[in-house]
Amino acid sequence: MLPIELGLTFFMLGFILIFVGIILSILTKIRSDEAKVEGGGVILIGPIPIAFGTSGKWVAIALALAITLMLLSIIFVRWIA
Repeated sequence: MLPIELGLTFFMLGFILIFVGIILSILTKIRSDEAKVEGGGVILIGPIPIAFGTSGKWVAIALALAITLMLLSIIFVRWIA
């Protein structure tokens, strides 16, 4: 698989995951009036992660996922080259 094809595959996978998350959030709200949606995210500016979330738990989860993804990308780049 060419790097461009792989990049497009990951790009589309990201959009699909975001779409599924939005649909699940909507369905949760429809099923229950008292549903509370929580979450978090990470913005990577170079090697510096900026984490945000609705609680400390989600910030920690977002940072752990960001670190994991950075390590996987380093391993993947070294494996390709």
